This record gives sequence, structure tokens and C-alpha cells, in this order.
Amino acid sequence: MSGDDTERVRLTEKDRQLLVLLQKNAREPTASLARKLGVSRTTVQERIQRLEASNVINGYSVRINEGKLANTVKCFCFAACDNKSYTAIIRQLKEIDAVRAVHSISGEWDIVMQLSIANLEELNKVVNAINGIPGVNRTATHIIMETKYDRQF
Repeated sequence: MSGDDTERVRLTEKDRQLLVLLQKNAREPTASLARKLGVSRTTVQERIQRLEASNVINGYSVRINEGKLANTVKCFCFAACDNKSYTAIIRQLKEIDAVRAVHSISGEWDIVMQLSIANLEELNKVVNAINGIPGVNRTATHIIMETKYDRQF
């Protein structure tokens, strides 16, 4: 495979199981993954290499449990945007550190952003900055009071 992002990859059940295990702990030793999957270490290594080469696995990173950090406000911010400005809006949102993810959605809103900010004062500044982006018509922000369950996907 060329690794082209437009190519769709068919996953086997073992591939899916491997991805779930890696999402839980990307640092888990290959031998341990092999035992859990009931395959050889070599098979696990080959599967991981294939998933990386096809861009199913884009990389590895540290997931921070922001709930353990003092003074962290997490929220969702919905925005209605002009279609003509959509690409420029997304480009500007990438420059705002508090914006952790941006999703294009259907319905009344065009995008939903996941924000993580130190405090409410900073949240106000970030939301004002988002509202100041040309092409953003309106926003609605919903603070996350408590996360009951979070499965990273």
C-alpha cells in the first residue's frame, strides 16, 4: 500500500483487537500483545508495521488525564460558519492551543471543537477569539462537568 490517506484499509478481527490493546497501552511489549491475541510476536510486529505503513496508525503520543490536573476546564464549542470561509476557519483554529480537536458535523452547527483550558477567564478569551474569526457566525459553548466514560477512538 502507498499509505495514501484516501485508501480504505480492511481490518481483520485480530487487527481490531490489536488496535484496542494499543489504544489502552501503546507501550505494551510485543510479547504481551502476542499472548493476549494468541499469535506470535512476529505476527504482531508485522501487523503493527502494516497498520503504520497504511496510516491506520498515524503515530504514538502521550494521553494526558486532564482530570488529574488542577484548574482545567474542558468543553465543547459548536460553531456555525460561512461555507466560503470554512477552510480558513479550520486553519485558524489549528493555531489556538486550547482547541484540542475539530470535527465537521451535520445539523444546526457546522463544527464542534473540543477545548481544554486552564480556567474560565481563559475560556472566555478563547471563545471570544473563535467568535472573532471571519466566517464564524455564532458559537455555543458547553462545559463538561464530569466525564462518565471516555474511550479514545
